[in-house]
Amino acid sequence: MIAQATPLRTAPSRRDEDGMRTYTWSTTTPALHARYRLEWRFRARSEQGMNQGDFA
Repeated sequence: MIAQATPLRTAPSRRDEDGMRTYTWSTTTPALHARYRLEWRFRARSEQGMNQGDFA
């Protein structure tokens, strides 16, 4: 089953706690037999924004 990519109706929420970033998403009215796939696109960081600890 293949479906076209569409944006989520509600945005994922983000929480930062103890150096960890957690994303949560839910829906209250899923379609019957619905499947969801989240795709992440990471932006490249500039070298100025990187810390020494990022490489460890």
